Amino acid sequence: MNSITVLGSGWLGFPLAQLLSKEFSIKLSTTSSSKFENLKDENIIPFIVDINNLNGDIDKFLSSDILIINIPSKNIDGFKELIKHILNSNIKKIVFISSISVLKDETTPLLEIENLFKKTNLEITILRFAGLIGYGRNPAKFFPNGKVVKDADTPVNMIHRDDCINIIQKVVKQDIFNETFNCVAPSHPTKKEFYTYCAKVSGLPVPTFDSSKNESNKKTVKSDLLVSKLNYTFIHEDLMKIVF
Repeated sequence: MNSITVLGSGWLGFPLAQLLSKEFSIKLSTTSSSKFENLKDENIIPFIVDINNLNGDIDKFLSSDILIINIPSKNIDGFKELIKHILNSNIKKIVFISSISVLKDETTPLLEIENLFKKTNLEITILRFAGLIGYGRNPAKFFPNGKVVKDADTPVNMIHRDDCINIIQKVVKQDIFNETFNCVAPSHPTKKEFYTYCAKVSGLPVPTFDSSKNESNKKTVKSDLLVSKLNYTFIHEDLMKIVF
């Protein structure tokens, strides 16, 4: 294995590609050519790919050993078309970046997209990431202009970008496929505890909290299978020690 295609070069995809390019040849997509104006990494080959309008370059883009899908789109028809191209390519293994939101909402298109990939004969590992934080995503800024934080006593499910990238890298290098992992930092402070901490370490106003009880939201998601299968230790294990 020496080539990886990364679909999506956003907040997570671009630094992921930069890390992987130290060991692999990388094809990386964006929907805007301006994204790559200052790209100097010779191991990263840029492509313009829009899942809403796949063009002739898609087959060349998919000429790799592994595909990592990291885009926010929930366009089911677009993914169906993408899968047709994948099945006609050399790709045999896929890492699909999903979200733990599928655990709360079985009607989300994201769950249907997961199942589309599972129905193929490809080796796929689905990574369901928790709330993404770090590198510009400061939870203290999630509630601007006095917006009230509801369900203040509900535990948070979060993960830092450093761990997201590290987990993807380990899945690829350890060849861990045909799995579905929940990826969540092991600490679960309440919303009130966590957002108060984030505000204070960032020098920002502490938001207002509503402690009305909503039992349906009190779901703590754990990463036990991930930790076991990958022998994984979180970089940012304690959310209350992260500096934003």
